[in-house]
Amino acid sequence: MSAPAKNPSLIVGIDLGTTHTVVAWAERDAEPGAIRVFPIPQLVTATEIEARPLLPSLLYAPLPGEAPADPFGDAPFALGEHARRRGGEVPGRLIASAKSWLCHPAVDRTAPILPWGAGDDAAALPRVSPLDASARLLAHVRRTWDDAFPERPLAEQEVVLTVPASFDQVARELTVEAARRAGLSARLLEEPQAAFYDFMRLAGAQGLDGLLARSGGEAMVLVCDVGGGTTDLSLIRVARGAGAAGAPPVEVARVAVGHHLLLGGDNMDLALAHLCEPRLVGAGEKLDPARFGQLVLACRAAKERLLGGGAEPGAGGPAPPDEAPVTVLSHGARLVGGALTTRLGRAEVEGVVLDGFFPEAPADARPQRGRGGLVAFGLPYERDVAITRHVAWFFARHAPGSRGPTALLLNGGVFRARRVAERLAHAIERWGGPPLEVLPYADPDLAVARGAVAYGLALAGRGVRIEGGAARGYYVGLEPPAGGGPRPAVCVVPRGAKEGSVHAAAGRTFALVVGRPVRFDLFASDDARADRAGDIVPLEEDRFEPLPPVAVAFDAGDAARAAAGKRAEVRVQIEGELTAIGTLDLACVELGAPAPRRFRLAFQLREEGRGARAGEAEGGAPGERAPARPHAAATPGGRRLDEAREAIERVFGKGRPDVAPREVKNLVRELERVLGERATWTTETARALFDTLAPSARSRRRSADHERVFWSLAGYCLRPGFGDAGDPARVAALAPLFAEKLAFPQEARSWQQFWIAWRRVAAGLDEALQVAIRDLADPFLAPAEQRLKKPKGVKPEALDDLLELCASLERVPAGRRSELGAWVLERTWTDRDARLWAAIGRIGARVPAYASVHHVVSPAAAERWLDHLLREKWEELPSAAPAAVQLARRTGDRARDVSDRTRGEVERRLVKVGAPEAWVRAVREVMAVEEAERAAFFGEGLPVGLRLVGE
Repeated sequence: MSAPAKNPSLIVGIDLGTTHTVVAWAERDAEPGAIRVFPIPQLVTATEIEARPLLPSLLYAPLPGEAPADPFGDAPFALGEHARRRGGEVPGRLIASAKSWLCHPAVDRTAPILPWGAGDDAAALPRVSPLDASARLLAHVRRTWDDAFPERPLAEQEVVLTVPASFDQVARELTVEAARRAGLSARLLEEPQAAFYDFMRLAGAQGLDGLLARSGGEAMVLVCDVGGGTTDLSLIRVARGAGAAGAPPVEVARVAVGHHLLLGGDNMDLALAHLCEPRLVGAGEKLDPARFGQLVLACRAAKERLLGGGAEPGAGGPAPPDEAPVTVLSHGARLVGGALTTRLGRAEVEGVVLDGFFPEAPADARPQRGRGGLVAFGLPYERDVAITRHVAWFFARHAPGSRGPTALLLNGGVFRARRVAERLAHAIERWGGPPLEVLPYADPDLAVARGAVAYGLALAGRGVRIEGGAARGYYVGLEPPAGGGPRPAVCVVPRGAKEGSVHAAAGRTFALVVGRPVRFDLFASDDARADRAGDIVPLEEDRFEPLPPVAVAFDAGDAARAAAGKRAEVRVQIEGELTAIGTLDLACVELGAPAPRRFRLAFQLREEGRGARAGEAEGGAPGERAPARPHAAATPGGRRLDEAREAIERVFGKGRPDVAPREVKNLVRELERVLGERATWTTETARALFDTLAPSARSRRRSADHERVFWSLAGYCLRPGFGDAGDPARVAALAPLFAEKLAFPQEARSWQQFWIAWRRVAAGLDEALQVAIRDLADPFLAPAEQRLKKPKGVKPEALDDLLELCASLERVPAGRRSELGAWVLERTWTDRDARLWAAIGRIGARVPAYASVHHVVSPAAAERWLDHLLREKWEELPSAAPAAVQLARRTGDRARDVSDRTRGEVERRLVKVGAPEAWVRAVREVMAVEEAERAAFFGEGLPVGLRLVGE
């Protein structure tokens, strides 16, 4: 990240919202009342520029030949108001809700996946990652600011960038990275806090004093921020100061923050779009993803018109109309001809929003928890959309001794509608708590940006600062107890920790494993109990939320011991810090050394094998899975592991005359004799064997048996290609060997093990290597009429295993994977081999096993294959039902799901052949993956990084 300015003259607040981006600013020595909003210059038509307080957080890719003006350097996209208008007219070319994508773990947030759901025919469409989309919006802000204030460039000012309070550490790190890419150094602030800072700015000392007087000396304020993409809940306590000299007259502290809820105005727009869709196309029919996106935008515009007007009683402004048109243009339409139109009434919009999202909810209400989350446009929205139930559950968890808050602060555009604000307040009042005061909220669209500036001023001593520190406590998992029982964890950053304060686990000494890859399992908890840094607590499922693990291999500092593969340990103390910019920094500091080393732990923002998280969000499909570590297996070590390594060294190490050919052939059998059956080897054991084998890779060329055994053992020990901290380096070392192919190409069994090895590690291969494998394989898999040129000197055997490998390459572009599926489908016309349909199911799976979901083959291709599969005799084809489930599995994402008609046919056929109920449900409804399936992708089996050795 760029270095912050040494002497900034301004404080600038940026609300990078899901729907709009807003910028506010003030001089560093100004009073809070002097905060101003920066009107952001933007295109409002293809040629006209206006400076407006709201910049729609949208990117539009112009049609070929459209060529709008580009005065801000935004090409190949147009941003802002013009993007909003054209995106509503031209389907499939608008990027919206980039902020929501930043916190979506089932996709690669650094890959160019947006616009989501663009068809296979949109190859020329420019695409960006969620990270880059956010960076482009911030870069537009920076350029327009610098044009307006050339003497005060934005990069030299103190920038406060707001994020949802519920953003996890990865989403926060990505937000910081987006700012860095835009050339900015930013401090993060939670949006509900920003809204309350704006309230305090407007209320002043007199307003806060009045709030306390009406609340009996202490006010518990519930902040409910319903934005375009998220609902953010925070609880803030306001009390009179202690009265000591120099103490502020009012003390404000953030007490709690709610869980991440991907639930907001976007969900309301989707609900209205589903209401309108059958009116436009008829019952049972559906718009394609691009035109449905148009419909959502049209419903948003209608909702804003119909629910507009003063949010507060007596507010001015014209009354909203009774109804509004909703229009979807035909593909490529520039004129009205071919458009589909209906109308939405204000009463039905209020009904959808009020009854669906703000129903009555008693104090003991709990959100409905389903087995799978809803997905729309690829985003996993909350299953229960009743915001009032989420509010009740949040308050009950964090204020168990109270019947209700004393004040309510609302933020977000939805609360411009007076009836919506009144409905939420009424639902809370029904809990039977103290009289509820709804605090004034003058302009929900601008409050967060202005509050961010007020926060910066408070840091400079000009205003009341909200205390509270970390909303969650952070913990590192330790080794499970030998005798069983809950796994312990050590608190490293306690809940409420102040920014910039380093917390040490005082009195605790830990043994840190160095010289080999290890994984640190991190957890967060917003539980009200007060743990201190260094406290050892049991990991209870309902209290702790797992975070992305930190995987790292620390230098042992002793090359000889590391080379020998010995387990080296360093005595350390753990330190944790919530940094000033709002991110988490963890480190292990060596004890008892003259120059102690500091081992820093960094979050993985781009994980290998991220499909594990895809499975967490949506579920998996029947078929091959990465093998899970058997729970009963122990990790062999010491003498047995040394004996196994010696066996590998005898065969593949420096030439030894006493090694007979049979010893080469029986190496795997010998390893099983020493270590137990291969199925019981843990990931740690397998990787240790691979690390012994890999340096002797050239020795595989000694004989055909050496080559076959090498590939058999290498693939098995590195499967599935991710999960261990050292796997990226291992895969990188193995990757160049693919181009070398086989030294004994006449050996069919060697080809078989070669293909199987690469299939086993496919999840760790990047897109470039997967494409290279396809380039080699395609001439041997394509129909003869394709006339693909075969590479010289390559005559591979075991083509069925080659097909299984290619079917497992999920990072190959969807178009090429669809092409492979068509080739395999053609073979099914004359070949009844069940493996062909197994391959098609893998190629066309709606939920990938390990890749980001943007690699999924189009639903049109999957439907073509299902059409043929439904004509087969499933009773005679064991792979038919599993393949059908993979092809027809419901995700809730219109860009991936096959039609309701096709899915219904598959469901009926599954029932007819007696398929497991879980398979039928996976086609009928969105189903989450089972825990056992998820665990297979998280790389369990690594040694835990820390072990408590002293108090």
